[in-house]
Parts: sequence; C-alpha cells; structure tokens
Amino acid sequence: MSQSAEGSTLGLEYYVRVLRRQWLVIVASVLLGGLIAGFFLLLTPTRATATADVNINIISTDPFNASKQASSLLDGTTETQIATSYSVAKDAANEMGTGASAAEVRRNVSVDAVTGASVVHIAFTAPTAAEAQAGADAVAGAYLAYRTAQAQTKLDALLKGVETRRTQLGEELANANSRISSSKSGTTEANQAASDRDLITMELNTLLTQKSVLAQIDTAGGSVLTTASQNDVVVKPSKTQTLGAGLLVGGVLGLIAAFIVNPFDRRLRNAQEVRRITGAPILADISSLNASIPASDDTLELLRVARERILTDLPVDAHVITIFDDTPGEVLSDIPVNLAVVMAEQDLTTHLILPGPPAFSAEIRVGLDLISQSADESGNLYRSGLSQHLDVFIPAEADPAGNSSPDMSKDVRDRVSQHRQGELHFVVLDHASPRSSQLAALRHSDAVVIVAALRASRSDRIADVVTESARLGIAVLGTIAVPRERSLPSPQTLVPTPAPPGERVVAGEEPDADSYALSSSAPK
Repeated sequence: MSQSAEGSTLGLEYYVRVLRRQWLVIVASVLLGGLIAGFFLLLTPTRATATADVNINIISTDPFNASKQASSLLDGTTETQIATSYSVAKDAANEMGTGASAAEVRRNVSVDAVTGASVVHIAFTAPTAAEAQAGADAVAGAYLAYRTAQAQTKLDALLKGVETRRTQLGEELANANSRISSSKSGTTEANQAASDRDLITMELNTLLTQKSVLAQIDTAGGSVLTTASQNDVVVKPSKTQTLGAGLLVGGVLGLIAAFIVNPFDRRLRNAQEVRRITGAPILADISSLNASIPASDDTLELLRVARERILTDLPVDAHVITIFDDTPGEVLSDIPVNLAVVMAEQDLTTHLILPGPPAFSAEIRVGLDLISQSADESGNLYRSGLSQHLDVFIPAEADPAGNSSPDMSKDVRDRVSQHRQGELHFVVLDHASPRSSQLAALRHSDAVVIVAALRASRSDRIADVVTESARLGIAVLGTIAVPRERSLPSPQTLVPTPAPPGERVVAGEEPDADSYALSSSAPK
C-alpha cells in the first residue's frame, strides 16, 4: 500500500472513530435543530398562498386598426396595476364577505402578468388555505368583471359616437337630396348636391359597417382557466421543509461540534480505545454489572483468562505487579481482589496490598473471609479463608515515620522487597491515590496491570501511567475493561482496628464492634 493510500485510510479511520465516539453530540445537535425548527413553526404564523389562473381577452380601443396584432396590445404592467387596484380590491372584498377591507386585500394579493401573454396568475395570501383560495378566486372574478365593465364602457362610447355621426349624416343626406330636387339638372348646384349625396352615402355605409362590427365585439374581460381550489396551495413556512432544514442544520453543526468536542472528551468508551491508548492488549473485557467477591462464574472465567495472559507476558523473576484501579466510586473495585483470588488458585502465594488509608467495603472483608493475622502501627495483615495462598495487607492511615504516603509506606516497600520464588505482590492503587504513591509503586514494581472503567476512565490518566511505566522500563501487561456502573453493593466503608489474631468475619454476620469501625468519610 502506498503512503498516500495508507494516510488516507488512517484519516478515514480517524473520522469514523470521532463520529462513533461523539454520536451523542451529533444526535443531540440534530434533535436540538429539530426542536428549534418546531418552536419556529409554533411561533411563526402560518400563511397559505393560493393562485388562480385567468385568460384575459384583448380588447383594442381601435378595433378597426388591422396593423397591430392583438397580443401586442397587452401590457403586463398595466394588467398588474389593474388587478391590484383599489377598485378591484374593493369589489373582491365585497365578494369575499369576510369583512376584510380593500387595503387588506391589496396587501395580500400579488399578480404575475407578462407583456404579450394573455394568461395572468393572481395569488392571494391568507392565514388558512380556504381563505386564500376564496381570496384568489374573488380577486380573479373582480379583475375580470372590472375589465368587462371597462371594455363595455369603451364600446358604448364608440357606438354612441357612431350613432351621433350617423344622425348628422342623415340630416346632411336629406339636405343634399333637397338641394338636388330644388336645383336644375346639369347645373353646378345640382352637381355639387349629387356629389355631396354620394359622399354622405359612402360614409353612412362605412358607419353602418363599423356599427355592425362593434356590435359583434365580445366585451368579456376574460375567463378563469384554473380556480384557486384546483391549484396547489403553498403554505409557508412549510412544516416539512422547516423541520428538514432544522434537522439538516443541526446535523451539520453536530458534525462540527463532534470534532471540536472530541479533543476535550477524554473518556474511554470501549476496549478498542483503551488498547489504542495503552498500546497493550485487553486482558479481559468484562460486561457484567454485578460486582461481588468472589465474582460470578462468568467473571471469574474471564479473570482466569487474564491471569494466563499475565503469567505468559510477566517478565522473568518479576514478583511485584502494580494494579492501577481507575474505576469510579467510593470503595475499591472488586476486580483487583478477584484477580488476586484467581492467582492464588494457581498455588501462587499472592500478597494483596490494598490502598491506604484503609478504606474498603464490608463486601471485600466478608467475601474473602479474612482472618486477622497481625495488627500494629504499620497496618493490618489478614489471611483469606478462601485460599491459604492469599493474604491481604491494609496499610495504616499514616506512615509512622511521616516521610511517605500510606499507600507506599516504608513497611509496604519492605514487604514488596522481601519476595521469594513462587510469590507475587499485588500493589493496588486507585484513582484517588496521590501521584507520589503511584510513582513510588511503579518504581518498586516489575509490571503494571490497569483496570479501566469504560465511559469513566480518562485517557490522560491512563496515558500518564503508561508513560511513567515506559520511562521506568516497566512492562504494561494489559488492561481489564469493566463498565463504569460496576461497583460493590456495600455503601459503607469499614476502617479496621487492631483485632486479636485469628479473628474472622463469617459471611452474613455483622462485624464485631471491637474489630470494625464504620466510617462514612474515609476515602477509597
């Protein structure tokens, strides 16, 4: 594969990974866009526009002039002004009968007329489709009626002029005939009277022809080609288009926000992301939400698989493993404890050192069936009744020497340094452990195992452990991934006090008041 193709593949993987990680941001943005569009529709009045199509008759004021085509006599601007005139609007308002004024009708009507075309589109806008259709049809009717009235008025004027002239010519013809009768044939007067009679007769014939043509002129303003109810009604804002635009804009902004938010969102969402950050294998991907000690059979099987992977990759002569428990909650996770249990199943003497100050749930103590072995100012040592190869050490709340944190006190350091063949020390640290304790534990360790809570553990915390481990030359054996909701059921914290050796707590019994002290403020 070429470098350009490989880079393109990596870039595509990055985009897909970001979209998968931030899909909630994208979905939230899409829903927000849809919600805003919905509010816009609720707050914005709906306006419906209906259109009526009319075909107008072209009536010339000079119908006897054949030098012009009828279509050239139609002016779009004039027709628009007529259709939107006050007279037409007043007649339309009366036709609608809704109480709307002529001014309101004029504000809501629009006309599309093109010079040379005989079809005019009249649109009317109203709050509802029915009102818009009624308004468009009313304006169309009023417009055609106005044109009819105007044409008829002009025709009447023409006919009146023709009739007046005919009457005058009739009088002149009578006069000419009278002069012919009274004049001697062949005289100048007789000839002139005959010529006048002929001219008058010709003009009369012309007038009669014109009157006949005028009588045949159709003065109808036009006809409605398509009523508003037969045309589609346009509703603005369109619900479909507005919601679609809102969702689309929300989706685009969501994509942009996903790439902006992703660098700041450092929560690890799945095992693949954990493996990418650590560069180490996933020892176990536990999906069960039920935490218990001992764990369920399914969880124990997964931890046994993790155990085999740990033992396979464990460096030679390695005896100290730091378990960095990055799970949330007020009490320690069950995973480090159960991992120590399955280690002890292999007849490996496992020394489990829990974080200090000594704050662990009753579930741990009862579940492991702990038997007190010793107690002094350095801490409490217990042996588990589940296995003779497992013991638990709880450091004291403070280092007596006062020169180190309780998690990695001098006594803890002495214990991890006193190792023998076939023994493993598990030093458990949680996210609340001081950074100095984490570094000190790494310095005294031979390997590291990380417990990450999906959707809770942060990549920067995990990466810091990996970086410090690499700097010290310590192998990161892998990660055990668990759901963030997985936690031990006990809500209270037990702070053990020195107890007589051999004392134990039986599962289901209340701890002895002399051996346990309830503390609601002790850290994990």
